Amino acid sequence: MADDKYANSKCFILSPDGYEEITYSELCRRRDTDTTYEDRKFIPLHGMLMEVTPEQYAEFYRAQNRQRYLDRRSAENGDISVDMLTTDEFNGTDILIDTAEPVDEQVIHKIMSDKLTECLSLLSEDEQELIRKLFYEKLTEREYATEKGIYHNAVHKKKVRILEKLKKLLES
Repeated sequence: MADDKYANSKCFILSPDGYEEITYSELCRRRDTDTTYEDRKFIPLHGMLMEVTPEQYAEFYRAQNRQRYLDRRSAENGDISVDMLTTDEFNGTDILIDTAEPVDEQVIHKIMSDKLTECLSLLSEDEQELIRKLFYEKLTEREYATEKGIYHNAVHKKKVRILEKLKKLLES
């Protein structure tokens, strides 16, 4: 206990009534004047010193030595852990979250895409062109109407009719 890094720490010693809080300087004074304090075991705990049984003391340092051994082995092997990836800005466990679409939803999406492609092929060339321009090339109804030289209203009504037709084809 010659280590002065605990000079401002609280110390807890075992007494018949449980733990008693004393200062580090009081602990040092008792150790110097009372020979029973020479054999007492203390472990650092959250910046404090806490008296423990010899068995607890041995287990505490055995666990610490094991952790140091594991840390050294990990460093030698180049191991990384999720905890090593955690910073103030990033949580390492976030990389373990699977953001992919579930397989069943992927299958449904594929089936529906294939069915839509099949239904689109059943439309007339004019209907296919309108769908392609509005939904694939992202033209607005007004832009398409201007391109074709027709009224915007006519494009909108035609789009609604085609979508109703596609809906019926998809449901059949």
